[in-house]
Amino acid sequence: MPGLLLHYGALMMCAHPPGLVTIPAPVQQRVRVGANPVATSADVFLVAGCGFPATVPGAPPCTSVTWLHTSTRVLVGGLPVLLQPTPPVSLAPAIGVGTPPPNPPMVQAVQPRVRGM
Repeated sequence: MPGLLLHYGALMMCAHPPGLVTIPAPVQQRVRVGANPVATSADVFLVAGCGFPATVPGAPPCTSVTWLHTSTRVLVGGLPVLLQPTPPVSLAPAIGVGTPPPNPPMVQAVQPRVRGM
């Protein structure tokens, strides 16, 4: 399934606002879209400020995100790039880790020009 290449600096939130999803340090720095490195399957997504514990006392907050949609044709350094299949604002093909049940994060903004398969 084709999609937009995800990149370091894309604006994402966990399913429980105001949780911000970020890639603290991109694994690769050479391949870029615009000025931002492309995200690969080796990148780790962390969540800061998940609002889930505030709505359900004693519940664990979202701590990280596992991306599920990777490219089959576009590789960077031998690793598949991550794809966002629909234009933002939309659910990501990913699941939040830490909360029962896992919820997909929301992608607010991503580069609109480069697509992959």
